Amino acid sequence: MVQNQTLQRANSRRRTQSELLPTAMRVVSVLIVFCSLLTAGFTFYPEWVRLHDMKRDLAKDKARLEELTKLAKDREQEVHLLQNDPEYLETIARDRLDLMKEGETIFRLSSAKPRS
Repeated sequence: MVQNQTLQRANSRRRTQSELLPTAMRVVSVLIVFCSLLTAGFTFYPEWVRLHDMKRDLAKDKARLEELTKLAKDREQEVHLLQNDPEYLETIARDRLDLMKEGETIFRLSSAKPRS
């Protein structure tokens, strides 16, 4: 009976030792995967932030480009009118020089709010 107990203890130790290796391997594997993911995160996160900033800047630049394109078209149209339309040229010149034709009355409307 004492011999049986000794054998059982020896067998249980062998089982414990034989189960310890796969458990340790799982723990090491999980740690390796965790460290790999952590390393990848620290490597790619700054690049992801930089990409996000670049996309935001690109959107701002596109909006500014649209604004400038519209302004350029307006200026081209004004140049075309100044070169080819004498009535428009006369109207602009009289407006800027505050001149008026004989018998003409000019009303200037201000967009400023009246003072209280």
